[in-house]
Amino acid sequence: MLQQGLCRPSKSSWASPLHLVAKKNGDWRPCGDYCKLNDITESECYPIPFLQDCVQFLHGATIFSTIDLVRAYQQIPVKEEDIPKTVIITPIGLFEFPVMTFGLRNAAQTFQRFIDEVVRELDCCYAYLDNIIVASRDPEKHRKHLRQVFHRLQQFGIVINVGKCVFGAPEVVFLGHHISSEGLAPSPQKIQAIQDFSLPITVKDLRRFLGMVNFYNRFLPNAARNQILLQEAIAGQKKGSKTPIDWTENMKTAFKQLKDDLAKSALLAFPNPSAQFSIKTDASGLAIGAVLQ
Repeated sequence: MLQQGLCRPSKSSWASPLHLVAKKNGDWRPCGDYCKLNDITESECYPIPFLQDCVQFLHGATIFSTIDLVRAYQQIPVKEEDIPKTVIITPIGLFEFPVMTFGLRNAAQTFQRFIDEVVRELDCCYAYLDNIIVASRDPEKHRKHLRQVFHRLQQFGIVINVGKCVFGAPEVVFLGHHISSEGLAPSPQKIQAIQDFSLPITVKDLRRFLGMVNFYNRFLPNAARNQILLQEAIAGQKKGSKTPIDWTENMKTAFKQLKDDLAKSALLAFPNPSAQFSIKTDASGLAIGAVLQ
């Protein structure tokens, strides 16, 4: 990191503990535990998008590419006067980051603002942080779209990770979803991970399972109703609680039902931007709801 200019020795009076994050390839990503610094950092309200908010551009597409960026956050420079605040403590001294590093409050929002500017007015792609998907109706248009995206990335000096990119495929996995010309579905790998999830022992384990399932709740019929018993089991419990779960037969049935529903999850078609849309609403004494159709 020193040779790449990503960090440098520091004499700052600021300091945060070193935190090592395991990467999927077995390497380690050194960053800071910036809890105290983040507590006094003003919050950035720039929105992080949702995939379902942008799926209309995928309608009619038959060929897809996904682009991953190299050290995306670290392509954003830090103001010179703020660099001393990024210092981390290591066994060999203090080091500071002249570029944005992981763990800083607003890092995701700052990068999303930047990447939105990079791909602005390119209606052939969608960017979620350092992940970009390009979709086209045919190979000729796809080559044109890729050239446009690459030109923008080059203009802003952004480097891509070729090893993690997929180009010109009829179907891709993007942000945990399987995308093809037919529509959107949960990633088979993620479904298998949930299928293999053993019966949770503690509140923490059950909350983790429900979080995994609810990532795909819009693919599941009656998702909220089928979770009532399991949600009641963790109600009022502190985050990270290791309190044991007292499983009943009905709870076990609900747990299995969620797995089965996910295995049979619906394939959602992409909305047609030229179709007529309407909003349907309903309300009761307990809840309100609305659907765009």
